[in-house]
Amino acid sequence: MIIKFDMKIYILTWFLLFALLPKWATAEELYKTQTSWDGGAIYYPQGQAEITSVKLRIEENQVTEFHCHPVPTLGYILLGDLVVETKSGEKTILKKGESVVEVMRTIHRGRAINGPVEIIVFYAGSTTMPNTVLPENDLNREYCKS
Repeated sequence: MIIKFDMKIYILTWFLLFALLPKWATAEELYKTQTSWDGGAIYYPQGQAEITSVKLRIEENQVTEFHCHPVPTLGYILLGDLVVETKSGEKTILKKGESVVEVMRTIHRGRAINGPVEIIVFYAGSTTMPNTVLPENDLNREYCKS
């Protein structure tokens, strides 16, 4: 028995096979920006790069201490609503499913409203710089501006 090879059938078979296969993964861009939520510049620290991720939980009506981030910081709200305010009084409200780039070197705090908040936070830092700094620990204003 001789099997005849038909290139048209071969190509059509492979095309249909790949066109009809289920998609194993999809990608959806959640957020893309060149500035922080207050319009500030984003810049990367010098030194050996170090990426850190943290899952943060803030209970309802709990307020974080005033702090700053001297490195680019991205947050994704998994649960709840969060009011973020700077020491100078600028505010934004972040809701479940939203992403945000935190203000850099700007003193700010967060408050959970309408229930607890869970946030996945990603820091694009360096091995020689802290990701979060309390103003009282930065008296020379090396990391936090007012």
